[in-house]
Amino acid sequence: MSAKRCLQRLLLLVLGLLAVRPLPAAEPVSAGTVFVVGGVGGLDPLQASAPWALPHAGVPHRIEVFPWTHGMLRPLRDLQDVRYLLKQADRLAEAVLEEQARHPGRPIYLLGHSAGAALILAASEKLPPASVERMILLAAAVSPTYDLRPALRATRREVIAFSSTYDRLCLDWCTSLFGTADRVYGPAAGLDGFREPDDLDEEGRGAYRRLVQVPWHLGMIWQGTDGLHNGACMPIFLTHRIAPWLLPKDGY
Repeated sequence: MSAKRCLQRLLLLVLGLLAVRPLPAAEPVSAGTVFVVGGVGGLDPLQASAPWALPHAGVPHRIEVFPWTHGMLRPLRDLQDVRYLLKQADRLAEAVLEEQARHPGRPIYLLGHSAGAALILAASEKLPPASVERMILLAAAVSPTYDLRPALRATRREVIAFSSTYDRLCLDWCTSLFGTADRVYGPAAGLDGFREPDDLDEEGRGAYRRLVQVPWHLGMIWQGTDGLHNGACMPIFLTHRIAPWLLPKDGY
C-alpha cells in the first residue's frame, strides 16, 4: 500500500473518530441523602469539604448542604437567635420529609457541625420515629445535658457524637461567655461529651445505648484532625472517620 493511500486512510479514520459523539454517561443513582449542616457565620469548612471528600471516600449518597445562617460573618446572631434556629430546624425537618416522600425507602443521614449539630437535634424533634438512618454530631455546640431522646427516637441506628477536650476556645470559653445554641452558659457537649439525664426510664436507657461518643485522641492527628474546633471538618478526617458511618456497613 502506497504512502499516499495510508495517509488517506489515516485521515478518514481521524475524521470518523471526531464525528462520533460519545453517548452521555448515565446519571448515577444515589443510594440516599446526607444533609450537611455547618455552624455559625456562613463560612463553616464542613460545607466546603463534605461535598467532595465524602464521595471521594466512597459514600454513594447525594450530599445536600443545608444553608441556614443569617449570612456571612454574623456568628453571634446565628448562635443566640434561638427562634431563628428553631425556624431553620423546621425547614430541615420539612426537607427530610420531602426527601422521604420523593424517594421512599432510601436512607437519610444528618451531619452537623457546632451549632449545625444543634440545628439537626432540634429538627429531629419534628420527625417521625426511625425516619433517619444516623445522625452525626461534630463538636456539638449544645449543653452536655441536652436531652437526646427525641434525636434517638427519630434515628433508626446510632447518634454519633465526636468531641474534643482541646476545643476549649470555642466550646468552653466562647460558650461560657456567649452561651451554647440551646442558651446554656458553660462548656458545650462537643468538649467532653454528652451526659445522660438523671430521669431516664427503661425506654430512655435503651435509647441512650444507641449514642456513640467518640472523644478525640492523639492518634487522630494521623487522620487529619488536630482536636480543635474545625478539625473534624477536614477532608482527611471525613474520609477516615465520618464516611464509614455513611456506608452500608455499621461504621466503627
